[in-house]
Amino acid sequence: MSGPHWPEGNSVRQTAEKLHLDLKFVERDLTFRRGIGMSYLAQSKTSESTSRDPIAFAATCFRRAGAHALLIDDLKLAKEMFSKSAECYARLKRPYAAMMWSLARNPASASRFSEENLSEFDQRERRLPTELYGQLIYSLLVKTAGLNEPYGQDVGSDPGFRFRQVSSELDAFSTSSVGMIGMPMVSYLHLANAMRENDSPAPVFSSLLPFLNAYDLAFETARSKAFHWRRLLMPFHPAEPDILSVFFLADKWLSRRGSRAADFIRVRSDSRQAATLLEEALEAIEN
Repeated sequence: MSGPHWPEGNSVRQTAEKLHLDLKFVERDLTFRRGIGMSYLAQSKTSESTSRDPIAFAATCFRRAGAHALLIDDLKLAKEMFSKSAECYARLKRPYAAMMWSLARNPASASRFSEENLSEFDQRERRLPTELYGQLIYSLLVKTAGLNEPYGQDVGSDPGFRFRQVSSELDAFSTSSVGMIGMPMVSYLHLANAMRENDSPAPVFSSLLPFLNAYDLAFETARSKAFHWRRLLMPFHPAEPDILSVFFLADKWLSRRGSRAADFIRVRSDSRQAATLLEEALEAIEN
């Protein structure tokens, strides 16, 4: 059974330092990405061009800046950056915005935007672009996690109707890769179904295991490239928002049933260093 590599009570920054990350470089890169994000955002508001690229670039910059801010224990800035990232993704009509709003501790916006996407999908015209169907899993996860209310109470006499409808459509994308780490859609569907169909934490823990294993592998692979690791010169981030947002949503569901995601991470992770950093980043987001 695995346990934390260092004594409990470390901050994310202290753990990052012990992992030999160059936090001075991280701070400079945070400032750079925040500035570039603001520049792209301003350009998107003033340019007459119809290109959506500046908004997409801004969303990516803010997302990375938020993860950097977590590493240096600047939680206020982290939430601000995740919130700005969410606003950009929302302008692009991407359901991923709900995951960023979750990390920004804005459950009302996360839930409302997810509901809008699912409602849009419900319409006969199916106005959501086909290429964004796969992203509906984010809306489904937010609603099943029940940040504000139980899933689907507004859907007639059968609160599970919309869930079954959307998850059935997403089955067609079950082998598609989702997110930075490239988790298969089926893993997200299993987690959503576990939260929807059970009141026991055990099935949810089982559904979280593929996400934890993928994070462990990405973490240790990144650490093996010492130069790139120290400066985070790679797409993967130790405080990876894709993984953090999934565990944050699951933890909201688990906490209402007397369990915590942190306990699962501590026991089931194959990498003590990865478990420590993920657990502390999750705790920072939740506080």
